[in-house]
Amino acid sequence: MRPVSNCISLVRYFLTISLSVLIWTGVSAQQAATVTLTGKVTDEKTGKPLPFANVFINNTTIGTNSDENGNYRLPNLAIGNLELVVSFLGYETVKQTLRFEQPGTRTVVFKLREGQELKGVTIVAKRNKKREKHLRIITRELLGRSKFSKLCKITNPEALRISEDDDGHLGAQTVKPLIIENYALGYRIHQDLDDFDYFNGKVYYGGATRFELLEPKDEAQRKQWRANQKEAYKGSLKHLLTSMVADSLQEQGFKVYQVIPDSLRIFKSVRSVNGYNSIANHLHNRIEAVRGMRLVRPGELPTERLVVSLTQLEVFNMNRKGRSPYSDMPYAYTQITFPQGYMVTTPQGWVVMPMGFEIAGDLGNDRFSNLLPSDWKRDQ
Repeated sequence: MRPVSNCISLVRYFLTISLSVLIWTGVSAQQAATVTLTGKVTDEKTGKPLPFANVFINNTTIGTNSDENGNYRLPNLAIGNLELVVSFLGYETVKQTLRFEQPGTRTVVFKLREGQELKGVTIVAKRNKKREKHLRIITRELLGRSKFSKLCKITNPEALRISEDDDGHLGAQTVKPLIIENYALGYRIHQDLDDFDYFNGKVYYGGATRFELLEPKDEAQRKQWRANQKEAYKGSLKHLLTSMVADSLQEQGFKVYQVIPDSLRIFKSVRSVNGYNSIANHLHNRIEAVRGMRLVRPGELPTERLVVSLTQLEVFNMNRKGRSPYSDMPYAYTQITFPQGYMVTTPQGWVVMPMGFEIAGDLGNDRFSNLLPSDWKRDQ
């Protein structure tokens, strides 16, 4: 009979080998479950390669440049949906949604069209008082009014072409990417502004956004940037969606209510008590509290989750004071609507298929001073 100590040693040995195999297999599977995207960027008419074109995943730090022959390569992309953007000075920016359901290498060729069309009635390009006034408004609306906005700067405002319509709409577009340096969060942002419209205190803008990591001057600045990023994450849309997927809304400081369809309401109207419109009066009649597990469904791929709601969601950030329609809920308030009834996100809160979802209120006030890239991770 073998000594007991030798048996234990053998068991430990085989456990160690088994664990090593499991870890190796897990790592290999993780590496295999990615996509490498390759391709070429050329001129649509001549077919000539466009060297050093920007090729990037929209709203992320993931990107590269084409080489001198127009070739590009983006490795280690997660399976699922992504929006690829290709831009080159003097050419129209191209955005294309790609879906990868299997790992491996994929090739996508981009043919860019020369020239850019600028919209607007009156183009204000020269430096004058009127342009400076409009530039202040555009800067304020793009950077926001958070405490981080003071550490942000647009370095090339000359890239903006500003227009003012007869009906009072202030518009803007860029002839080359607008560069925003955010020294609060540690990013240089390259923004292709397809459209900007400001009217009556409300703003709409859209385009392609590329985040570039800034180099910290020392370790203290690196730690400060990381701390600020975590602060910007708290209460953000990314934080909300991550909490929904993890079914931890309450633990993370959110309360979410779902509007009850008219056909399921007990009463057709909600009466206020003593003139106060409280949330208590609306509960179980117009709205009901919901957990994340009620809203989230599995997606087609392991990297996807569906956030589903056929009616509007009303969201409160209980960690932040703010204005809401209810006298007994003085917290930051947001309304979220899904025109298609759902949207697709990753478990980390990266919206990969927005499906035209609409957001208004507190979460609709996010600007570039407190905006994190979609691929930002809470835990490094």
